[in-house]
Amino acid sequence: MSAAFLSLARPREIVAEEKVGAFREIAAGVRYVAGVPWLWVTITLFAVILMLQLAPQQVLMPELVREHFDRGIGAYGLLTTAFGAGTVVGTLAFGQFTPRRRRGVVNYTFWLVNSLAIVLMALAPWFGLALGAGAVRGFCVGFGVAMWETMLQELVPENMLARVVSLDFFGSFGLMPVGLAFAAAVAGLASAGTIIAGGALVSAAMIAVTMTRPWLRQVE
Repeated sequence: MSAAFLSLARPREIVAEEKVGAFREIAAGVRYVAGVPWLWVTITLFAVILMLQLAPQQVLMPELVREHFDRGIGAYGLLTTAFGAGTVVGTLAFGQFTPRRRRGVVNYTFWLVNSLAIVLMALAPWFGLALGAGAVRGFCVGFGVAMWETMLQELVPENMLARVVSLDFFGSFGLMPVGLAFAAAVAGLASAGTIIAGGALVSAAMIAVTMTRPWLRQVE
């Protein structure tokens, strides 16, 4: 299905610039990103956020399902499916509504709700509530990612786009190995739900503080 939709796409033509070498192009991308607060702050912030909340989930979600909800592999798969279904719905919703005003604040709002949904999922007293929180998470991630990628495509100059996208991807996931190792190291110090919820709460606080910055409110 993805291939079918891709075959219908008509991407715009981009005139390639003269090659000046990989390291010079990377340096140019870093200089550009460093001069745009909504780019460098978001990339740096999400490197920390993914370390704090995505990495613990990768390590501890099976334990959460087994110990907290007293369920097995099927429940883990169902929780993952709820997230995936929410992501599809969120992506489609963005395609329908496509916000155009105050996009910086709107995008961060979805990431804030996502973090709070992780807390609810990790501490939910019953599995059905965790499923609902997982679906909400998926919706926020689907909408938020689609919105962020659209902002990059529209607001970053064409000649810098590939460099910025590369820095965004590698920068955002740069601390994931540290997060995975840390989550494994502290797994025995508290319950899986507590560790996952703690990382998500810290992430939510960081996002909320960033949402007060004037430069973010100026991103349309």
